[in-house]
Amino acid sequence: MKFIGDYHTHSTYSDGRDTIVEMVDAARQKGLGEVAITDHGPRNIGVGVKGPGTFLVIKEEIEKLQDNREDIKILAGAEANIISSAGEIDIPVNIAKELDILLVGLHPYVWPNTFRDGISFVLGNQLSRAVPYLKKKMKNTNTKALVEAMHKYPVAAVTHPGLGMPIELDEVCRACLATDTAWEINTGHNFQTVNEVQKAARKGAKFIVNSDAHFAKTVGALEQGLSLLTHANVDLEQIINIQV
Repeated sequence: MKFIGDYHTHSTYSDGRDTIVEMVDAARQKGLGEVAITDHGPRNIGVGVKGPGTFLVIKEEIEKLQDNREDIKILAGAEANIISSAGEIDIPVNIAKELDILLVGLHPYVWPNTFRDGISFVLGNQLSRAVPYLKKKMKNTNTKALVEAMHKYPVAAVTHPGLGMPIELDEVCRACLATDTAWEINTGHNFQTVNEVQKAARKGAKFIVNSDAHFAKTVGALEQGLSLLTHANVDLEQIINIQV
């Protein structure tokens, strides 16, 4: 039993600390058959790529690198940011279609799509941490945004669901099933609980274990995710990037 790939990693094109070559070679050393480079979308404040077109530059670099790395499949991807309560993301559809894999996640510090989204979505999530009555409202808003994104775009997986921005687990799981989107087990943040995973598994979620690596040394560090899923008694058939 082994993991076939790590599908959530960041390079120096966003807030990663190592180059694409270093990230890929680290995946090879771990014995992975596939690795995806999924830098942050441009609207993630302070950590995103310079602009949407950067993903095409990354794809071109990966294609050249792939010619010299026949023992591993390298995917050009992105971790897009949701920038509105309507589920819009910060990567144009025409560029998203050029990628091998599209991940989508909720991040607290993003440039919103409109001023209104800045107040109701971005600022609302910040204020909800200190204003109790806002917490339920923002959980509903976050859930709606994530669900809408899955229905609007070809999302392969939702990244670190619930981290820093609460969601309604049941509703997000239903959307994952309806859109064939995987529920990420994130070993970089390692915040998810057995109880949460059990609930998602009972809803029929398909899981993908990713490192969210920002350093070459943590690419393929997926063991904690498998441990979590094992403790939650998740059927191995529900883990899409593991080979039995």
